[in-house]
Amino acid sequence: MTVTVFTHTSCSSSRKTIDWLREQKIPFIEKKLTDQGLSFGEFKEMLSLTENGTTDLLSVQKSVYKQAAEKLNEMSIRELYSFVASNPQILKSPIVFDHHRIQVGFSEKEIRTFIPRHDRIAELKRLLHNA
Repeated sequence: MTVTVFTHTSCSSSRKTIDWLREQKIPFIEKKLTDQGLSFGEFKEMLSLTENGTTDLLSVQKSVYKQAAEKLNEMSIRELYSFVASNPQILKSPIVFDHHRIQVGFSEKEIRTFIPRHDRIAELKRLLHNA
């Protein structure tokens, strides 16, 4: 299964994620948020995979968030998508997902869930055998 990675060009965590996926030979598609954006379907799917909705995806430190914070809670999903599409810098990065799970930001421990299960089991067996 191919993983989709939404990145910001100047984000070091995005670069770490891309490097890690390459090292693990995990097929992925990179989408640069400021160049390619994301579709409404991708946005809805991301939201459905989060535990805390927009809190997990939006960067509250960004000035564009602070300026619109009160309005964001009142927006419909379509309005919120339009706002995010017009202001892609508001999204945290990287955002990694594969239609079953999502990870926002880079954590080497958490990103391992994107390694196919059979590969994780084989690695665990190797580690136990060598211990």
